[in-house]
Amino acid sequence: MRQFLLATLFALAPSAFAGTPLPDAPHIVVAGQGKVTVKPDSARLSFEFASRAAQPLQAKKTVDQGVNRLLEALSGFGIADEDIEAGGLQASEDVDYTDSGKRVSNGYEASRTVTVLLKRIDRLNDLMDAGLASGATGFRNLVFESTRAGELRAEAKRKAIQHARDQANDTAGAFGMALGPIYSIDSATSQVEFGYRAQTLDSVTVTANSAAGRYIQPTVDYAENVRAVFELKR
Repeated sequence: MRQFLLATLFALAPSAFAGTPLPDAPHIVVAGQGKVTVKPDSARLSFEFASRAAQPLQAKKTVDQGVNRLLEALSGFGIADEDIEAGGLQASEDVDYTDSGKRVSNGYEASRTVTVLLKRIDRLNDLMDAGLASGATGFRNLVFESTRAGELRAEAKRKAIQHARDQANDTAGAFGMALGPIYSIDSATSQVEFGYRAQTLDSVTVTANSAAGRYIQPTVDYAENVRAVFELKR
């Protein structure tokens, strides 16, 4: 795990952050960011199921059958019910109109999306194959994550707070002043970013129809930002 810390300092500027409460006494405003970079150990993926038929019921049944086959297969991947989203259904008639305005029905379409969180990233290839074998027409929104996301965000926030305090102390000392009590704290934003590091040899290999595709495994950055206002002692 690599840990990276970045902070931006704003000092003695009443307009540094709009909406941030500032004291009338001498003060310093600081902003800090803490970031923790890890390799993902889980993946979130959405499978698409779609069918067209002359009647809406048949289109729905075909889609439901495919979804049920996938749900049965997911038990073999150790995926808990709370890590599966399969509640949505869309059904509509596909209609065209001729130049004369006559209504022409092209049948009925039904579709469902099943989103799963796989906590065994080494089985991602098998999961994709199982989804396609069950009747999925495709998949989308492949996102790599960490099962330690809450812990990593907390660590990033601690780093952001410590860095903001260090910056405030250093700047106050450089001006011959001492840091006073904290006046206000604002936990600004949380971010999750994905990157690709060329130097790593880690990869996820996906196979379908005996054709192999190689994907560089991304890193995941959990970042936290804090803003703080400290009073100053002369």
